[in-house]
Amino acid sequence: MLDQAFVAAAAAVAALRGERAAEPADVEELRGLVEQLPEFRELVGTVVGEAERWAHAGAAELWSWFGLTTEAPGWSDAEQSGARLLVARACAPLEADGVDWLRARMLRLAAERWAAQLTGELCESDEDLWRRVFGERYDLIRTRYAPRTAWRKRELSKVLATDASTVDAIRRRLAAWFVQSRDLEHLPTELEAAFVETRTPSRLA
Repeated sequence: MLDQAFVAAAAAVAALRGERAAEPADVEELRGLVEQLPEFRELVGTVVGEAERWAHAGAAELWSWFGLTTEAPGWSDAEQSGARLLVARACAPLEADGVDWLRARMLRLAAERWAAQLTGELCESDEDLWRRVFGERYDLIRTRYAPRTAWRKRELSKVLATDASTVDAIRRRLAAWFVQSRDLEHLPTELEAAFVETRTPSRLA
């Protein structure tokens, strides 16, 4: 049904644009098209609203998976505006990949911000979080990559408190995960890879 709605919206947009119908519309033209076509405006608003609810639900599931008690993020005003432009752009002219073209780009809207926010949460979490995340691999990962001191046992939480390069690696991998995977079963592997990337001695890398 959504694909059909996009086809109908693209036809209405093309009729209004005339000879320029096959050319990608710029930002100002997209905003004008949304204002001039009430049904197109309604479609844009509906799709963005549903996409935002879906994105927030996914973030809430992720926050719950980590055991975090803080509120999961939604889209910012700028991200909502960007989503409206993306929906409009998908119809001016109609993208061949339709909804798939739109989905891939919408996933990027908040990926960097959410990854940074989540990484901040992880930096403030205790060692129990990493035990839950890595499960039976926790002891092996902690032994290999957590810092060794004379007075304290190895803890992965200490890595995030002292090693900015690992924090950055986690942020980058989370941002990529938001866009490319979103598979919770694969997420521990991505997080482990961040520790491997920055904590493996150069002679072993």
